[in-house]
Amino acid sequence: MSSSSPGSPHPLSALLGATFAAGLGYGFLQLLLSMLAKLPPVDLDSGSLARGVGILVRYLLVGSVSLVAFMFVMVGLGLAAYSVQLLRERLISSRHRSSL
Repeated sequence: MSSSSPGSPHPLSALLGATFAAGLGYGFLQLLLSMLAKLPPVDLDSGSLARGVGILVRYLLVGSVSLVAFMFVMVGLGLAAYSVQLLRERLISSRHRSSL
């Protein structure tokens, strides 16, 4: 059995969560790049209302996907930093216990 309490987080679980979050962020980034490459240019000959709606939908779609990608990447970085902090705390507490 581990020396930590059953409810305390483990550095490997935080690192696993960081890997999943960063993987999802990378996937959404690839989706964003593929969308940007395949979106057709805005037709300037169409009516002003249709052009405005098309531009609005494009901005909402690209903006929401980029926001989701950024969010997952930041969560992955935060969880990676948290796993380093947990590992450091475990090493310090194990050194403190061994010196007693």
